[in-house]
Amino acid sequence: MNIDNEPWKADYIEAYNYCNAGEYEKALLKINKVLSFDKNIISARNLKASVLIDSWNGDPKTRKNIFEAIDHLKAIIEKDPENKKSYSMNLGNAYYQLAKNDLEAEGKLNPEIINDLEKAKRWFQESLSTCEDQPAVWINKGNTLDYLGRHFEALYCYDRAVLLNPQHYNAWGNRGICCWTLSRLVENKKDKTKLYRDSMIYLAIELKLYPSFEINDFYKKLVNDFIQQNKVLIDLETTLKEQLPKKRTIVEERFNVYSKQPGSFKDFYFNFCEMHNLFLNTHFDCNNCGCSNSDIINISFISSINDQIRPYKFFKKWYCLIDDYKTARFFLTLAQYRHPDFLFMNNPRYESDYSLNYYLNVEILKAAFLIAFNIYDKVAFLINDYEELGLKDENVSFWDGKSILTIKGNLMEKEEYNKNIVALFSIKKEIEKEEFTKIKEIRNLIAHRYFILHDIGGVENSNYHMDIQDFFKSTLYMLLQIKNILFSLSFFITEKENHKREIAEKEGKIIPPLEWVHDWEKDDEITIIAKKLDKELGESTDKFISDMFEIVNKKSDEHEKQ
Repeated sequence: MNIDNEPWKADYIEAYNYCNAGEYEKALLKINKVLSFDKNIISARNLKASVLIDSWNGDPKTRKNIFEAIDHLKAIIEKDPENKKSYSMNLGNAYYQLAKNDLEAEGKLNPEIINDLEKAKRWFQESLSTCEDQPAVWINKGNTLDYLGRHFEALYCYDRAVLLNPQHYNAWGNRGICCWTLSRLVENKKDKTKLYRDSMIYLAIELKLYPSFEINDFYKKLVNDFIQQNKVLIDLETTLKEQLPKKRTIVEERFNVYSKQPGSFKDFYFNFCEMHNLFLNTHFDCNNCGCSNSDIINISFISSINDQIRPYKFFKKWYCLIDDYKTARFFLTLAQYRHPDFLFMNNPRYESDYSLNYYLNVEILKAAFLIAFNIYDKVAFLINDYEELGLKDENVSFWDGKSILTIKGNLMEKEEYNKNIVALFSIKKEIEKEEFTKIKEIRNLIAHRYFILHDIGGVENSNYHMDIQDFFKSTLYMLLQIKNILFSLSFFITEKENHKREIAEKEGKIIPPLEWVHDWEKDDEITIIAKKLDKELGESTDKFISDMFEIVNKKSDEHEKQ
């Protein structure tokens, strides 16, 4: 609004300048003076909300200031939708500050903190849906996801911030903290070492970009000592040169409707999946490091030495999840590949709405979406088996009233708000009630109704019509979300199994872990042995069948002679 002729103009400008200078008490005095003219001045209420949020130091006595700020923002967001971006961002900041302060005080998650983090995430997303070019908002959304146990999705947000502003020290610092968290969760020693090294480098980049950044002296010394002892050169330009090509695919990748893709599908597959971090590993900052294109997610499991059934059933369901994920990933890649050999299948009907029918790669993309979507419920089956809840198959679901996460008591509460279970709750809520609700509607349309995709603007305003690029990005994001789920499950189960092992060791028992993990796509020693045994078994089987035929023929000849 134009304030040039307003009697409170001078006080508002002073309040704004005081706020930017961090002199919050003076800012509040001036902004309250402005509101004494009219308590409904939108710009003044927004500024006061910002002052109240930025000035809060976590003191319980002034906690009411945050709720006052929230009231101001909710009142003006409806009256001034054109500035929704700013108000939504401030609402996200308010809830984020509440959650962060309470988490530091409590030391662990609880329902109130989780609820505030969810609200913060939702308002940050609301701001980003209005304008994506906000690195600070991407960082704060990433922080809320990290607190909620959704570490891989948090990294995605930090990468979006880096793309917008490579010099943003908070993007690198928070990425470092996220990698540090993951280094404590993964079991593989090489993964731990790689993630810890990355975390030190990113925190060092943050300190180099902003030397006066306030960080705990212990952590600052830890970072500096690591860099010096390992003689690591901190060079942002080199880091960006290595990582930016992969980060750019986040926003630059578009669904390939028409272009032909000659060449090896195998090469295309590995390149596409590695560029989009679709392999089940934590080497997301590597390029062809040997592990960046492998599925090395793993779990260990303890059971009685006499129990042969439960481990088998458990691992069978776990690898069904992995197999479905890999299949969905394969179909997504195949949809993007569009090799000339497949083009004979295309038989489009040219219609007035320019719908994409019938293109094989579009139909393959729909298949990728459905396979990925079905994994959510299969996660519920695994939890039912692992937690021994005893639910019948027809009562097992990831969703709604039959959700495995809420039925038979609250699993999140039962597990004392374990961050890995909280991550599943957060994803469930996002798909049911928040920004990702569209995927449930799409799944029902593809499976039970009809769903029409377009690649030209002006798509009919209807639930069953969608832009192909939006659908492609939703499918890609869903796979990344499921990757987060699979790792959260592996972290949760491994954590519980390690606890069992600790108890057993205290009782004087030695229990080696039963680990099922192997990348059969690699020609390592185990694979070579397996192929050799398979060949020997095949040759033996062929010989047996040949001998049987020879015996039967001989008997038949003898019978005829008689």
